[in-house]
Amino acid sequence: MPDLPGKMKYQMVETHEELKKAAQVLAGARSIALDLEGDSMFHYGDTLCLAQVSDGSRTWLIDPLKIKDLSPLSAILGNTGVEKILHGSDYDIRLIRGRLGINCPPIFDTELAARFLGMARSGLADVLAKRFGVSLDKKFQKDDWSQRPLPDEMLAYAAADVHWLIRLAEMMKEDLKRLGRLDWVEEECDLLARAPDRRRENGPLHLRFRGAAVMDRRSLAILEAILQMRESLAQERDRPPFKVLDPDAIRQIIQQRPETDQALLRIKGLGRRSEKFRAAVLSAVRSGLELPESRLPVYPKGERRRSGKSNWSPLSVQNLKEWRNRRAAALGLDCSLVCTTSMIQALAARRPLTPEALDQVEGLRNWQKREFGAEICVVLRRGCPKK
Repeated sequence: MPDLPGKMKYQMVETHEELKKAAQVLAGARSIALDLEGDSMFHYGDTLCLAQVSDGSRTWLIDPLKIKDLSPLSAILGNTGVEKILHGSDYDIRLIRGRLGINCPPIFDTELAARFLGMARSGLADVLAKRFGVSLDKKFQKDDWSQRPLPDEMLAYAAADVHWLIRLAEMMKEDLKRLGRLDWVEEECDLLARAPDRRRENGPLHLRFRGAAVMDRRSLAILEAILQMRESLAQERDRPPFKVLDPDAIRQIIQQRPETDQALLRIKGLGRRSEKFRAAVLSAVRSGLELPESRLPVYPKGERRRSGKSNWSPLSVQNLKEWRNRRAAALGLDCSLVCTTSMIQALAARRPLTPEALDQVEGLRNWQKREFGAEICVVLRRGCPKK
């Protein structure tokens, strides 16, 4: 398997004038390949550290840490006449919104396309190896991209990430078209490009903590206090929150509810922390324990639970899952692509019995309605309780 060239050809863009010139060239492209590097593994928040852009023949590495005015880049990424091709676009879209304050449709996500083509391994290195027989070294993926100067090897790595994307997208579109799935991916990509960033919404931090949905109200109060403390320390120290206190340690604290330093020291990993840090943790635990019953948080439940116990037989969800699994196997796709478990629960709660009624199910894609709507209604009728 051939390696990618050790020295990828690229042009560094470190001034506003250089960015304007690059943007003038890119404005004439129908599609551009795009990848972004951030520093959320090393610092607090999401900072855009490098933007890699290619029109298929040339590649530019744009340094946002050296260019204050990125309006020429915003003009290109915000241009709805230019398709942006990315691989695994969620983080990139978040960085674009955070630094540029814009959405960037239309996009084509080759990672998503790989999954809809039935590829079990959809990472960029795996996809390039399968499609082009090239070896892409991902060793710099989790490095600190805020460091300056960036080593030549890291810059070459960054350029390689966009080198193949336009060719890859063209091939994937042909394959998706042949399978009748291109419109599926296009709709998913459009939703990705326009989806709100839930991380930026105001509200309790515990709503974004995995496992919070099954916690009791007192545990949620302790969790919220710990997360607020962690967020404050992370911002103060300019460190990612998970490096201040990792989720596993938080879960242990909530389970054990330590009220003394001795009890806290028994939790794995906290013995090495400073006395001041441990005092902050104990203060957060105490705050959660002392919160009045009337003010304890309540985790919002899904549609099925909000509406009370459905008048559907429990078989309705089971039947939908069995149908979904059979359909996914026949298509060679992961089950979640055909229909997620949360969507199955929403369908069971809404119980649409006609294709027209499917429009009332929030989140159900248009392609899912076209492709599976009639089948879903048949399955739901089987789960309807006898009168």
